[in-house]
Amino acid sequence: MKYKVKWSANAKNELKRLDNIISNAKLDAIYNAPEKIVFPEQFQIDEYRKDCRRIIVDNYKVLYQFKNNEIRIVKVFNTLHDPIKSLV
Repeated sequence: MKYKVKWSANAKNELKRLDNIISNAKLDAIYNAPEKIVFPEQFQIDEYRKDCRRIIVDNYKVLYQFKNNEIRIVKVFNTLHDPIKSLV
């Protein structure tokens, strides 16, 4: 089953910010990562955000939640940075 993917304003803003920092190929990989979700529990629960699951793309983490048959991307951040500060 293919799920509808919705990006939060925060996640969209992070992608826009990354547009000037990382390659188009990496940005595309981050953007397209949620399309690989086959079933909602496919990826691990994040160790810092227990309400989210995580997809790792190189050194970036894409956090998502599954509600009402929809994948909601809530956060994108660089895992090389302090995870606690990145989640604020």
